[in-house]
Parts: sequence; structure tokens; C-alpha cells
Amino acid sequence: MVETKEIEKNVSSLELLWNQEFQNLDAWVERENIREDNLLKTAKLFAENAKRNQSNLKELVNQFSKELSDWEKTSREELLTATINLQTFLPIKSYEEINDELDNLHNKSSEFITSPLTKFENSKYVDQYVAAIEKYIDFRRNNRNWYIKNVKETASIIQTNQYNFFKIITKQVRNVFLPFNRYIEQSNEITK
Repeated sequence: MVETKEIEKNVSSLELLWNQEFQNLDAWVERENIREDNLLKTAKLFAENAKRNQSNLKELVNQFSKELSDWEKTSREELLTATINLQTFLPIKSYEEINDELDNLHNKSSEFITSPLTKFENSKYVDQYVAAIEKYIDFRRNNRNWYIKNVKETASIIQTNQYNFFKIITKQVRNVFLPFNRYIEQSNEITK
């Protein structure tokens, strides 16, 4: 059963739009946490299998590298999907620049994670690899939380400014197109 929040009567469409974007970002963070937990479980299983099966190590390394690559690709696509609407509000960088930065990050992180895979003949490297994966996941989570916090802070400032601008414009338009409305509102206040 899907939980629905009761919509307030005085909520503007602008607030609804911003709230939806914040919910998209929060949902992305939750999905990434689940994926990272799965990555950690996979790394631990990989380490156990590597210790047990030194002969099948090459096949395990290839399989894990493929899963890691798929995971990174999905993560990047979901980030772009989650932030595509924010691009219209915060048009600082083009999609090409964002994609280039994410590709660079993907290549560096893949190199960082797959480089110790060649040293798995010795079981102590397997344990070090799992520790490195745990540190990598902590690093990603901390940076992601910092990024989301900063995006939300910046977006809330923009949201407040948009809302204030909207109120100013609405008041001016109301005064121009409905000049008698001002007197009606005053007479309603007096009668109350």
C-alpha cells in the first residue's frame, strides 16, 4: 500500500514542484545505499570465494568487475535522472560537462577498485580488498550526503527567492488588473 501525504490547501504548485524534486533526490540516496550494501555483500562473498577457489580466481575477478561496472553505470544514470529537473533551475553546467566529470570519476573509481584484483593469490590481499571496498563505500556515502545537503540548501534558497518573486509579481498583477479588489479586501477585513 502506498502512503500518500495529505496536501495542504495553501501549497502552491511551485512548492509542490520543489518538494517533488527533493523527494526524487532522497529516493536516489536510498537506492544508492541499497546498491552499496549489495556491493559490499558481493565483495565479501567474492573474498570468501577467492579464498576457497584460487583456481577460479580469474573468472571471479571478471564477474565482479562486470558487476562493478554495471553498478557504476546504473548509479550515474540514476543521478542524471534524479537531477534532470534541477538542471532547469540550476543551469550552471551543461549535460556534456556533467557527463564528462562522471565518466572521469567512473574511470578513476573503477581503476581504484579493480587494481588490487591482480594480487589475490595471497589471501591477505583479499581481506585488504574488502576493507578498501568498505572505505570506498563510506567515502561515497559521505560525499553523496554532503552533495545532497548542499544541493538542497542551494535549492531552498532559490525556492524562497522564486516564491518571494512570485508573490511580488502576483501582487503587482492583481493591483493592475483588479484595482477594486484592494477595496473589497479592506471592507472584508473591517466587517470581520
